[in-house]
Amino acid sequence: MADPHCHTTASDGMVDAAELVAGALAARLDLIAITDHDTMANAEEVFLRGSEAGLVVVKGQEVTTSWPAQTHVLGWFLERPVSSGMTLLDTVAAIQEQGALAVIPHPFMPTYFASCQPGMLARLIEARPVDGLELLHTAPSSAARRRRLEAFYEANVERLGAALGGSDSHFGRHDLGVVVTEFPGHTAEDFRIAVKERRTRPRARGRRRVPAGLLARQQWRSLVRLPLARATGQLD
Repeated sequence: MADPHCHTTASDGMVDAAELVAGALAARLDLIAITDHDTMANAEEVFLRGSEAGLVVVKGQEVTTSWPAQTHVLGWFLERPVSSGMTLLDTVAAIQEQGALAVIPHPFMPTYFASCQPGMLARLIEARPVDGLELLHTAPSSAARRRRLEAFYEANVERLGAALGGSDSHFGRHDLGVVVTEFPGHTAEDFRIAVKERRTRPRARGRRRVPAGLLARQQWRSLVRLPLARATGQLD
């Protein structure tokens, strides 16, 4: 069982590497992917701490595109960071050219979620297939939006890849493992193969419970600190 969408204090998360690993173990996860925004600064430390604790860690990144502005793409199994500020198509290509997996997170949500919209996603997969689509996540979504997304996925599964779930965790033990991807096996290679062969299943395990003060501090990091760091070149 994997939670392949997790953040730390390297970007706008509220937990460091040790807290992320501890939270994943408490949530009884086999595997996590560290996907900080536009940086892999904490990836190695999380990987090493996970290895010591018996947790499988996939190194990744959540990459911000230039146009459409602020759209996000997840890269899993990255060897090196992917530059932000490229087009959506070029971002997916840069991820896959590393031999990594390119996944579209929280699709069809309002644009302030940095979400890929239906027409945008249709044009992307016509030009280049992706490896997976995050069908379940923790962002609030209406039943109508979920039905539209599921119908789009079923109609385009060959070019959208695996059906995936992730918590988009920013708060460690408060939200890790709330949404997961189930896959056969336990290892990183098992996970990679399951995604490539579309043998995955997204599942919701509950609801996140984040204290209001912690949530407010995270919003400041996300809306103020991270954009400033990106603008001044402080992200790796």
